[in-house]
Amino acid sequence: MTRHYRIEPAQPVHLPLLPDIERAAAALFPASVIPPALRLGVVSQLRLEQAQAERRLWVALSPRGEPVGFALAEPGAEAAFLVELDVHPDHQRQGLGRRLIAAAIDWARAGGHRNLTLTTFEHVPWNGPFYARLGFRRLAEAELDERLARQLAGERSLGLKDRVAMALAL
Repeated sequence: MTRHYRIEPAQPVHLPLLPDIERAAAALFPASVIPPALRLGVVSQLRLEQAQAERRLWVALSPRGEPVGFALAEPGAEAAFLVELDVHPDHQRQGLGRRLIAAAIDWARAGGHRNLTLTTFEHVPWNGPFYARLGFRRLAEAELDERLARQLAGERSLGLKDRVAMALAL
């Protein structure tokens, strides 16, 4: 039941636990989507600390108060960017991803951003199609701002295929 899970701003005590959540979520992807070596990469502790201090990192807490998911966003000129969204496989299909995105949307709106953007795998069901159901739309290459173009180019240079940028108008 989702009502027993809480979404709240991350606290310093949560930060050391987030990489394990990120790795567990990445393990769900087939090797053809995320090469095994890339599955070990996680958001740096410094980046998590900065986001936590700026209140743009949210955690999903289990009924026992343990972090089981997180979302990290960054501000931009006009669009905020959803850097990372992960829910531990043992706690998926509880609506936690939606609730974490809702926290990021609220933050982006409060910050005056016109859009919330992200990059994702176009055809993986819990990626592109999931975001599309939430109202995000795929951006054409001509619509990419400099940040999104750089982000996609970097991801593609790592060997990630079928990556697209999406945006939700706020």
